[in-house]
Formats: sequence, structure tokens, C-alpha cells
Amino acid sequence: MRSLGRCELCGGSLDGWDGMSVHHRRPRGMGGSKDPRSNYASNLLILCGSGTSGCHGLVERNRRDSHRDGLIVSSRCNPAAVPILLNGIWWMLTDDGERVPAPDIQ
Repeated sequence: MRSLGRCELCGGSLDGWDGMSVHHRRPRGMGGSKDPRSNYASNLLILCGSGTSGCHGLVERNRRDSHRDGLIVSSRCNPAAVPILLNGIWWMLTDDGERVPAPDIQ
């Protein structure tokens, strides 16, 4: 619902599941994760492409920038506590699927 049918990174329209994928900000690791928080809304982004194409591929290929912008967070972090830069604006993603302005970031 948060994405409104658009890629949360570039804002492009998504046409069904074929044009989008779910990105986990805090990586699940090899074989996935049994931690239910892995699928909380604060840890998920709907992005165009796959892990190798579109914005999802861009995030995966540019991990340093993705960490800086909160698109990827450390496995020790709570994604709900890490701001994320989307379309030039810093946001906090909540566990209930909302996006709220982040506190001032210096």
C-alpha cells in the first residue's frame, strides 16, 4: 500500500509482479531468515526489476551508496530506526507500512 503501485526508489509505475520485486533492507542471509521481523514493512521496499535489474539491481550493485542512503542496513540494525533516502527526502519506514518524515539529518 505504501508504494501505491510505484517503485519506491524511482517512482516508476509497476505493472503487476512481473515488473517488481521485494527488497529486504536488512539482508536475510543465505537460505533466508526465520526472524519474523525480516518481513516487517520497515524492512521491505517494492522496487522495479529484480535483484540484478532495475532499481533492485541498482541497490544491490551499489552497496556502499545503498548503505549510506538506508536502502541496505546492517544485520544488527532495526530497519525501523534507520532513515532512508527516497526521491531526495529522508523518511522513516514504520512496521505498520507507513512512511513518515525523518528527523533532521545532518
